[in-house]
Amino acid sequence: MQKIIVAFFLTFLFFSSCAAFSQEFGLVLSGGGGKGAYEVGVWKALTEYGLAQKVTVISGTSVGGLNAGLFAVAPMSQIENIWLNLVPEYLNMDYELISEDGLLWIMNQVCFSRIQRKNSYPKVWVTATRARFTGLKLITKWFFGIDYSHRFLLNEEDSEDEIRRKLLATSAFPILTKSVRLSDGYKYIDGGASDNCPIIPIIENYNPAQIFVVYLEYSPNHRRSREYPDYSIVDFIPSEGMGWIGGMLDFSYSEIKRKMALGYSDTVQILKNSGLKPVSSYWFE
Repeated sequence: MQKIIVAFFLTFLFFSSCAAFSQEFGLVLSGGGGKGAYEVGVWKALTEYGLAQKVTVISGTSVGGLNAGLFAVAPMSQIENIWLNLVPEYLNMDYELISEDGLLWIMNQVCFSRIQRKNSYPKVWVTATRARFTGLKLITKWFFGIDYSHRFLLNEEDSEDEIRRKLLATSAFPILTKSVRLSDGYKYIDGGASDNCPIIPIIENYNPAQIFVVYLEYSPNHRRSREYPDYSIVDFIPSEGMGWIGGMLDFSYSEIKRKMALGYSDTVQILKNSGLKPVSSYWFE
């Protein structure tokens, strides 16, 4: 009888572990300009630990929206090359704080058609804000919590050019860049003006086993894990400050490299504390 109980217990553990390794995950990427390099470090760690490959839906705002599109279609080596080499050179092109032409040039180096493939994964959502009464929207959102978000599922787009325009729209920083007119005829600006940490598209449309939320603030005022206690949410929060406006507008090589390294080390620490190991060595240790 004891052997039967032990055998049953081991079988249960085996299938439980299989279920854990077959889980699907969601990823939420916050906005924050140049601080988005931190998200690249997080994604690199998730990739090395075999978790990025199981992310079936990504929702992003502003630079998080740009990264969402990039993570969905590009290998890690290309993502790192874009951030370390192209972003410092082209994003401040012509002495602009954020060059729309430079950003568009960078995006043209990426093939987003993979997102359009039938039944393609991950699903990619970006958030933007209609460019009307922006000041009033910011005030009423702050005091009354009104959500002015417009959310777009890029996988539904017929045109790769429209995907790029929606990526431009979600990252159209107010004042510094122009609003972007989309195919619906409306002009849009940065999604951070309405929802800078867009978990809603995931919880309203999908049911992932776990949701990873990446913040770009050392001490975020609102944590999605606390706001949505019924969901399994893991918060990735920078272990040190990355600056506010200065950090958002700093696209220098040295700062990008530092923030990427910070995102990577913070994430590895969390994964190690959870008992996980890199997929390259997991079966041999």
